[in-house]
Amino acid sequence: MRSDNQCQVIVGNTVSQAYREVMSLLPGEMRPAEPVGKPPLTFRRVGAGILDALIGTMSPLIPAIIGGSMVKLLAMILEMSGVLPKGAPTLTILTVIGDGAFFFLPLMVAASAAVKFKTNMSLAIAIAGVLVHPSFIELMARAAQGEHVEFAFIPVTAVKYTYTVIPALVMTWCLSYIERWVDRITPAVTKNFLKPMLIVLIAAPLSILLIGPLGIWIGSAISALVYTVHHYLGWLSVAINGRPVAAAGDDRDAPRLYADYHSDHCRNPAKRGW
Repeated sequence: MRSDNQCQVIVGNTVSQAYREVMSLLPGEMRPAEPVGKPPLTFRRVGAGILDALIGTMSPLIPAIIGGSMVKLLAMILEMSGVLPKGAPTLTILTVIGDGAFFFLPLMVAASAAVKFKTNMSLAIAIAGVLVHPSFIELMARAAQGEHVEFAFIPVTAVKYTYTVIPALVMTWCLSYIERWVDRITPAVTKNFLKPMLIVLIAAPLSILLIGPLGIWIGSAISALVYTVHHYLGWLSVAINGRPVAAAGDDRDAPRLYADYHSDHCRNPAKRGW
């Protein structure tokens, strides 16, 4: 396609293959540097990689988390001071405004993690949206009450994913590999519709059946550790837990961990511990 003094070549769905062919024709000094071999896998590298993923994902979300926390704090102060009675519409709306960032935290985590892991953001958000869909939340509530729930003859663990971080984070990391694998196996002519369909059909059930429950277990273990440290070390736990919790975002109760603690102590001054 010609436009003024420019000539554009429209390749279409096979652009990645065309790119490799063009790069192979370039002189050696103009080719991209060959990737250096991966260093050996060690516990230190694994730990550093996990911490980097957590910080890289949660850092862009800090403004929303702080904004929601402050609005929730404002609603709590207005209720405790008697300015707004409990159950007042204004108080309810303020609480919802403050809680929105936390309730839909999996969606924000998926979007941020998609940038970090270089995968499709819209697919990551769509799959995370399954975990907080009202119908799915209702189904998980029934499962928690003892109803047998299964998907394709596989039992589904009753889990609540709102307010969580780690399930969406792990799901998006897995999605980055699923997307690359599906891209390799789908024919070029069907990539526009078959590739996203296969990605969703693979990643969403995998999140519901395996990744989600595993992420909740990890997050619950982190939260239990934070509560245990606080119980035995008191105020010193803020200094010990502050950085890891801020970096990792913790899970489920963690975004509201310290706010709930101070709220509980304001309402019950004589109560100690979490």
